[in-house]
Amino acid sequence: MESADAVALPSTEQAPGVARRVVRDVGAAWPPDVLETVLLVVSEAVTNAVRHGGGRIQLCVTAGEKVIRLEVTDEGGQLPLRRSPAEDALGDGGRGLHLLDALTTRWGSASREDGPGKTVWMEIPRS
Repeated sequence: MESADAVALPSTEQAPGVARRVVRDVGAAWPPDVLETVLLVVSEAVTNAVRHGGGRIQLCVTAGEKVIRLEVTDEGGQLPLRRSPAEDALGDGGRGLHLLDALTTRWGSASREDGPGKTVWMEIPRS
C-alpha cells in the first residue's frame, strides 16, 4: 500500500498546487488516466477547503490495490452540502461537488473527533 503521511497545506490559493505535487509523488507509478483523475479530484477538494473551510488544511493519500483514498481535512465546521444541478445553475460555485460525484466511486465528509473541523474523503478506482 502506498501512502503519504498527512501533509500540511498552506491555507492559501497555493494549496491546490502543493496538493497536486504530493499526489504526483505518491502516484508516480499509477496509470496516467488514473493519476489525472486523482489530480483533478484533489485539486477540487483542496480548493473547496481553502474557499469554504478554515484554518489548517491537511491532505492524506492512501493507495490500496483497488482504491485510492484522499482525505482533505480543514478546521471549518460546515460539512459540504449536496445540491442539485438546477440549484447550482442559478448560483455561484458548488459545481465541484458534482465533479466529485462523477469522478469518484464514493465520497463523503465527517466532523473531526480530535478537534474543530471536518474531513472530506474520496475514493477513486485504481484501474
